[in-house]
Amino acid sequence: MNQHSKHHSSGHLQPRYNLWTWVVAVLLALILLWMLFTGRGPSTACCGALTETPAASAMSDDQAASTSDFSFSASNSGLTSSGDGKNIAWLSQADKLSNILNDENLLIQGNDKNAVLSGSVQSEAIKQQIGNDAQAFFGSGVVVDNQLVVGAIDESTPADAPPATIKLYFDSGKTTLPSDASISLAAIIDWLKTHPESKAILSGYHDPKGDKALNEELAKERAESVEDVLEDAGIDDDRIDKRKPQSVDGGADLAEARRVEISIE
Repeated sequence: MNQHSKHHSSGHLQPRYNLWTWVVAVLLALILLWMLFTGRGPSTACCGALTETPAASAMSDDQAASTSDFSFSASNSGLTSSGDGKNIAWLSQADKLSNILNDENLLIQGNDKNAVLSGSVQSEAIKQQIGNDAQAFFGSGVVVDNQLVVGAIDESTPADAPPATIKLYFDSGKTTLPSDASISLAAIIDWLKTHPESKAILSGYHDPKGDKALNEELAKERAESVEDVLEDAGIDDDRIDKRKPQSVDGGADLAEARRVEISIE
């Protein structure tokens, strides 16, 4: 009988034991959640290494800044640069930049992000054209600050002297104007507009080798391409004199055999 009572009594205690186990477990869970959300848990003690992340990020920024240590200076005589230029795409075409800077007083300096264009030009139109062509050369990756001064004239140059002779170089076998033609011809066109008594003289050159007739025809068509630009700018045809194509010397640079010279008379 006593043994039966013990079994009966333990049967009542088992559910109570399970109930208190769940109560304690829930309380512990709530305490852990409270510690987690209030920042008082063990995470702040065990994970201090995580605070090193910003420093690592700062190091990456410093490394990125050091890779952009590039600067350059360009004029119509050429380009010089310093620093790491292996990722500068336009650097391999620096000769085109020199053609844009078609006057010895023009200069552009900068780095891989910004460039300053300085010097003096004869008109606002020329200033804008040079600035636009420089920006097109660099592309959207470099911001060009156009600081060209309009109207500043070198005292060593006569105030009313015509522009110097311009040379336009064409690709082999082509009559298409070079990309810098608008810049090169700007001063000529401006002079012709302000001096109606003057004329433009176009002289085409060709290679002495090969078929003479074909070479002369190619030189003539190149001169006509220049003539079209002048006429589109408002210069009358009777003020444009196309001279007979000329052959360059046998030992001359082949590029000289693909040129058209434009001068004022």
